Amino acid sequence: MLRICVEKWDKYKDRLKKALKNDETLNSCNYKYLVELLVIHVLNTDGDKWNQSSITEIDDGDYQGTLLYLIPKDCYQPSEYEYLMTYAGYGSCDCCDTLQEIQSYFDTKPTEDQINDYMSLCKDLLTNIINPYNSGWRYEERFATVDNSEN
Repeated sequence: MLRICVEKWDKYKDRLKKALKNDETLNSCNYKYLVELLVIHVLNTDGDKWNQSSITEIDDGDYQGTLLYLIPKDCYQPSEYEYLMTYAGYGSCDCCDTLQEIQSYFDTKPTEDQINDYMSLCKDLLTNIINPYNSGWRYEERFATVDNSEN
């Protein structure tokens, strides 16, 4: 997990939880929507700006697979080191797909149990974030990987 993600999760997870509680479209959303919410409510804080409307989703699966998300810095033309990347594994039904299981049988505002499950899924998406080109002259300590086994 990136150092910056650990710090921002600890500081802003309640802000995300409040947004999830008030979101009446959550039970019909997709993984990209959750990544966008993470960017808005957790990553775009303390002066950081990532472009949630320009997130790229890569899906080379069929009924199951891995979704990759590229999150660009909110600037004119992001360079290679101004991207974050995360992923989510998905399945074909509510037995093998985390998001589908959370959304099962609910079409309205999420329940408290669902909010807790959404928060857990969002934390997984956040812990998967990397900055793939944080090396050499581009290196920034805040994008360093840290051991997060205690969280």
